[in-house]
Amino acid sequence: MLENLFFLVVGFCLPFLFFFIGRKLFNWGPHEVPCSHFHDHVHEAAPNRFIRDIQRDAPPPHSQSAIAKAGHGHQAGHDSDPLGDDLEKLVEECALHGHDEHGRKIAHDPDEPHNAPGAKVLMLSGGGQWGAYGAGLFRTMHDASGRDLAMRDVKIITGISTGSLQTLLLMVALDESQPVQTRRYAMDRLEWGYSPRTERDVVRNTGLEMLPLRGAQAGTAPLRKRIRNAIFENGDSTLLDALRQSKIAGYIGFVEANCGLFHYVDVRGLVRDEPDNEKAVDALSAAAMASSAMPVFHQQLRVTGSSKGSRALYDGGVRRSVFFERSMERMHQSVCRHAGSPADEHPNGAERRAVTPAFFVVRNGPTTRVADPDLDSKDGPILNGKRGYDLLVNESEVGAIAGLRLLNPYGDIYLTTADQWYTFDCQCEEADCSKGTEMFKPGFMACLRDLGRHKVQRFGGAWWSMSPIDNR
Repeated sequence: MLENLFFLVVGFCLPFLFFFIGRKLFNWGPHEVPCSHFHDHVHEAAPNRFIRDIQRDAPPPHSQSAIAKAGHGHQAGHDSDPLGDDLEKLVEECALHGHDEHGRKIAHDPDEPHNAPGAKVLMLSGGGQWGAYGAGLFRTMHDASGRDLAMRDVKIITGISTGSLQTLLLMVALDESQPVQTRRYAMDRLEWGYSPRTERDVVRNTGLEMLPLRGAQAGTAPLRKRIRNAIFENGDSTLLDALRQSKIAGYIGFVEANCGLFHYVDVRGLVRDEPDNEKAVDALSAAAMASSAMPVFHQQLRVTGSSKGSRALYDGGVRRSVFFERSMERMHQSVCRHAGSPADEHPNGAERRAVTPAFFVVRNGPTTRVADPDLDSKDGPILNGKRGYDLLVNESEVGAIAGLRLLNPYGDIYLTTADQWYTFDCQCEEADCSKGTEMFKPGFMACLRDLGRHKVQRFGGAWWSMSPIDNR
């Protein structure tokens, strides 16, 4: 009797034992990256006044901590918002040096706005494999510039998800203080990062069927290796040293899983505070992977060993594709102070525009979805769930970019997107560059890189401007 009970208990427990051993052995479960100083450079992206109005009755920690840090005056939250500090400095720079002899803003050039002089902020959205569009875009602008510089006068870069890897490399490739060969190398590594030979070079996609065992559709160990190789190829510290010295401020956004709040990390702070290159790579990998850890689809990312203990982090795209919030609100307040004459309490739109840095937004993906007639006849939960998720993400991406205009009502905002991906004449050499069902399909990514080339070289260029709130 006891013997039968023993075998019954063992038989019941063995599957669970194998499950937990398997999770550890095959890197199932969370992907852990150690970084002791990670949270020393993490800052909360406090909500703007519109969000605070909506969340007035919300309980802590979602509103009270954020509101306390954000405050209602100019100085509130000042020390914990380096992005806001940098934006205010750019306004001051534009007010002092941003005009020609006729008082016109010199950053405005409808034909080639990315090459015009004047302070610029570059915002890179998420998009997974769609980031290949941005890689092709910047590669083509770099090659066409004649000086190995895709954009001039970039002062700040922000990135989310796939935009986080782009941020790390463009902080070097667009930094005019770097040697030409270093900028070229950074651009080469950017293009390499979005040119995998197989999907397994980026993720281990086991499908949603393995979700209960793995905790996610795709393991991200290959992604960590790829990020490492992109910025620290064969132990070459060229890009790490360049990031430490970069004149461009870089920020990567993500969401803290436990509180659901959006945070961003200071890239230069991370790498400057860690002289050991191996640990610096871990820190940068943690930031980039945190910003790319989309729940369910990608393996959860946990940063361990920091001052706040182990923290699970989500892809910043869970909340927004470009981030600004309170930082942009501070910039707008600075614009109002510096625009027009000192005695003018209400400068007009043209005067505000003249002291506002130009913003460039790269939507690494499309802004609309292709029709799928199969959805009218199929009711599979995975098919419909993916479609619903896709629509939600698209609305979040587009809405976040549109929201940028609310807090920057008059400044120049230029856009480029991966729309027309299925209608343009692709010149890539891949035999199959259709989208397919893979998370990272090499042929499709080659097509997206070519789309970036196409948009730069087409009549009118890759960028177009967003309408101001009004023309007054």
